[in-house]
Amino acid sequence: MSAQKDRWICSFSILLFCASSVPTRGSARLLQELSPQEYFSSLQAGRASLAYFSPNVSPGAQPFLEQIQNSAETLQDYGISVVKVNCPKEDVSRYCRREDALRKAYLFRGNVLIREFPTDALFDVNSIVANILFALLFNEVKYVETLADLQNIENALKGRSNMVFAYVPATGTAEHRAVMEAAFAYGTVHQFVLTTEATLLKEVGSDEPDVSSAQLLFCHCQRATDPEQPCRRTAMGQALTLLNIHRHLKLMGAPLVTEVAEDPEKVSTVHLQLGLPLVFILSQKETYEADRRTAEFVAWQLLGKAGVALLSRDRVDLNVLLRSNVAIKTPDEGVPIKYLVLEDTDEVITLVEDKNKVEQIQEEEEEEDEDEKENNNQDIQDDQVVEAVSRDKKRELPLEQILVLTEETFRSALLETARTVVLFYASWEAVSLAVLQSYTEVADHLKGTQGVLLSRVNCWDWPGLCTTENVTQVPTVKIYEKEERSVMYNGMWGTEELTSFIMLSRVSCPLKLTTVDEAEGYLRGEFPSELSSYHHTSLLGVFSTATSEAREAFEEAGNILSGHVTMGMYFEDDALAM
Repeated sequence: MSAQKDRWICSFSILLFCASSVPTRGSARLLQELSPQEYFSSLQAGRASLAYFSPNVSPGAQPFLEQIQNSAETLQDYGISVVKVNCPKEDVSRYCRREDALRKAYLFRGNVLIREFPTDALFDVNSIVANILFALLFNEVKYVETLADLQNIENALKGRSNMVFAYVPATGTAEHRAVMEAAFAYGTVHQFVLTTEATLLKEVGSDEPDVSSAQLLFCHCQRATDPEQPCRRTAMGQALTLLNIHRHLKLMGAPLVTEVAEDPEKVSTVHLQLGLPLVFILSQKETYEADRRTAEFVAWQLLGKAGVALLSRDRVDLNVLLRSNVAIKTPDEGVPIKYLVLEDTDEVITLVEDKNKVEQIQEEEEEEDEDEKENNNQDIQDDQVVEAVSRDKKRELPLEQILVLTEETFRSALLETARTVVLFYASWEAVSLAVLQSYTEVADHLKGTQGVLLSRVNCWDWPGLCTTENVTQVPTVKIYEKEERSVMYNGMWGTEELTSFIMLSRVSCPLKLTTVDEAEGYLRGEFPSELSSYHHTSLLGVFSTATSEAREAFEEAGNILSGHVTMGMYFEDDALAM
């Protein structure tokens, strides 16, 4: 157990000790013995008391008296006095004269009888404390038997308050007592709901539950403002004890995602204090909204298991690899933060649930770095992608000239410019980052070019958009013509090749030539003039006006090859002479 957790448990123990040290009337003798007249005259409005009326000394009542004697101190912590009322033989009052007096105990609030208990239901300290608090906390703890009852309570709480739903196989157990003691402390903050119905637990749980064990779910109804939206539920993974319930509720009350703008080594959250790890999602201003959604998704999956924080690269100087996108901080003192490169949210969740995964990922990354160093001399100059990866690991890219697109802005952006170039990439994938570097150089080359907009879509943040656009692998570059077709790039990822593809795609393919001079200039590479500085393959198709089928096939080929070659088409009346 970590030092932080030890300190928290210690402080909680001191809190309980202080609560039980508050002096109350009759604390010198916790189990009071009074006559009926003394007992009823001592009752105070609003004060609860548990009374056992004993008309005579019975050996059979001795075990019960021992148990209420043992529970008297605990009940007194909750403001409940425990009294043994000695009935004289001549007493003919209501409670003393009953034939079953020895088999009953009575709970009063002031002089009002709240409930009578058979003594065999109060068989030990746990059952006494659990049942007494259950009777007193009638409004704070609702008992339900059916799913409809539970849903009615949920619906009434939506947008207002959260709910703590507990299942115990039987009342009067240690788990039942833990729930009641928690409800005594938190009942004014959360609505507690209890059931002993195994069928209801099965209907509520997504997996097949173990009905032989007590379970507790925190229901986030305060966030569910839509009447049709069910309350999210977070199960407590630990045994149902008062300490664990207190810990779980403390975690549920913490912010879902903490935004960090300082050295992560100095960050401390309730999760770290309770012995849980803290996961940092590394963010930057261009992708803040998407990163925030990612962090919230991960936080919901890890709720109760780890904390999640959004760490801004723009506001904190991090000397880590540019491709690192996740960091994890453990509660253990002296252990440095580990920065990792993960491909999806499932890996983040696995990282927390499987502690050995962190070391495994780090070993793999170290092996990759060693392999890259060994191959640097022979491979880097031959492969522009590897060269970019090696060159730009810790380099911030100048992305100001590249527009970030999201699901909300994608369609409108395509309508604003004649030709929109879109790079679909994954921010955690090495080749994508290398191509992004080449793409920034292309943007620099084409700065000021009319009718061309360079943009990017992070498929890790917007997988639905990439699926809609038929992007099956990353990186992918597509050029969209305003309100028309799109062309996919399938060439090399170098800056020169990408630039040439974008410039060639600006020219109609095939380009319709209207004079012999244009056709001859096209063959010499002089027409169109904006392509004269780009090396490319050119094709010229000459058709008579009667060869419509062949001309249509040539045009279809041009649509397919747009951006890769230039195709000219001449089909005037003098085509045969040419």
